[in-house]
Amino acid sequence: MKQLCAVLLSLLLLPGCDVSFNKTPPKVLAFEPATEQEQRQVFNVTVEFLRLLDSGHADQTWAVSSPSLKESTSEVVWTHGINAMRFGLGAFVERNSAHIGFTTQMPDAPAGRYAIVECISTFSTGPATEKVVLREDDNQWRVAGYSVNKRILSVGGSDSKAP
Repeated sequence: MKQLCAVLLSLLLLPGCDVSFNKTPPKVLAFEPATEQEQRQVFNVTVEFLRLLDSGHADQTWAVSSPSLKESTSEVVWTHGINAMRFGLGAFVERNSAHIGFTTQMPDAPAGRYAIVECISTFSTGPATEKVVLREDDNQWRVAGYSVNKRILSVGGSDSKAP
């Protein structure tokens, strides 16, 4: 009963999150080069952020959030939104690969320099794709967004993202 109440509360709070299910395809981002040091910094912030999520401490991720994220939502909405996205995935098992891209062209986002990290992760219920969006603020990379999509294994053995 307690979990059901938490899920319902999260669903009520989600309209405050910047989550959209548009019918129009997203703009293709133009990725830019980055230094090895920038890649390392982005990777380290992402690892720390995901470690907090994996250990059940979504509430502690607010500390590594970008000021632009903090201006657009509240800590409660952010935390409940993340918990709702990860609800049903089960326990974290492993994270195999990560791809990092840098851009200054983020749709519906304030001007700035962004990094997108995409990870293929495995949870007790199966594989998922996690995306962490980071923004450079005052020469520090901070989390500006997060999403997770469950992956479905097809009959042929390759996987695809769930709709």
